[in-house]
Amino acid sequence: METRILRYFLAVAKQGTISGAARELHISQPTLSRQIQQLEAQLGSPLFTRERRRMYLIKAGDAYEAKVRRILTELDQANQMVATISNDDLTGTIRIGCVESEVTRELIPQLVAFHQRYPHVRYHFYDADGEDIKARLDQGLLELGIVSTPISTAKYHTFPLSIDDRWGLLVRPDSHLVHQHTVTAADLRHLPLIIPHRSLIYDELTDWLAPHGGQLQVVAESNLLTNACYLAAAGVGNIVCIEGTPRPASTDLKFVPFSPERRQKQFLIWRKGTVLTEPTQKLVDRIRNASVTRPAHNSPHD
Repeated sequence: METRILRYFLAVAKQGTISGAARELHISQPTLSRQIQQLEAQLGSPLFTRERRRMYLIKAGDAYEAKVRRILTELDQANQMVATISNDDLTGTIRIGCVESEVTRELIPQLVAFHQRYPHVRYHFYDADGEDIKARLDQGLLELGIVSTPISTAKYHTFPLSIDDRWGLLVRPDSHLVHQHTVTAADLRHLPLIIPHRSLIYDELTDWLAPHGGQLQVVAESNLLTNACYLAAAGVGNIVCIEGTPRPASTDLKFVPFSPERRQKQFLIWRKGTVLTEPTQKLVDRIRNASVTRPAHNSPHD
């Protein structure tokens, strides 16, 4: 089976219509429709259900889509490896998933230096919560992840990064908390909160608040701080986030840290049993070597 047909299938699954996929692929609709029908006939099973000109993956199609995506990703990696071996210059794409964290600040100098050394290597960054990142590592859609604990060391290689994030609350200038130096668990009781879309954060906040007889009053979840800031500025709630995360200048919010201080360490992880592409392996080696030569970073919880 030609990989071209598999890419056709993925385009239809993504777009949900033959017309949309045909525009993306720059082929005619009849040609694409015929190719999908031939693929289903070859497999001996339908992959889509068709409703009002839209196409939806059925159970078999959904499973097939996940496998095809992983196969094509691995094929692209193999092609990059051959290109790298055949040329003196390092080429390819490094695919990294990262939770919202100040750890990006630590990696930027390494990425800049790496880019100067290997200018033809490209980067694909995927921002998500830790569970989504680990799922994509398992599917082969990402090679590296930057996540918080807990991490299954049976499944992943782990490398601790030097920055641990300090958590607190972003509040409006007219909030009664704006003049406090810290926010306690008691302050959070009955306070409307906008929290990150990360189950780990929700569980930690719930455990922290439980001894004080309160429950989290979550009014919204978000994986993009920009959107959360607009909600907070409009008075919808107060944002649970890390210190130093960039936010829109038009939202005049102030960060107040939690007390007692709550910090969270970040780790660079990659799947065991998976051979990293040469660019990714070189980047991992650079990050690890830089950590060895960096002065020790002592956090209040070390």
